[in-house]
Amino acid sequence: MARTLTPPTTEDAPGPDASWEETELWSRLEKHEAECALRYQRIDEKLVEQKISMKALDLKIWGLAGLIIIAPLVHKLLG
Repeated sequence: MARTLTPPTTEDAPGPDASWEETELWSRLEKHEAECALRYQRIDEKLVEQKISMKALDLKIWGLAGLIIIAPLVHKLLG
């Protein structure tokens, strides 16, 4: 069963009396989240590019299918 994690709030952030380890942990967590946000942004950009490429490929396939269907008909008419 999947566990749902709730994002930390500002109330969860370390206060002035937090230990060095806790402050370091929060710092690393924020850095990790920023890196992940950039990574996911790049993934989204690549997916958009691939979607455009797939649409172009889809149109080419449909065009080829049309030629395959029409070719015998043209051959009969001209032959």
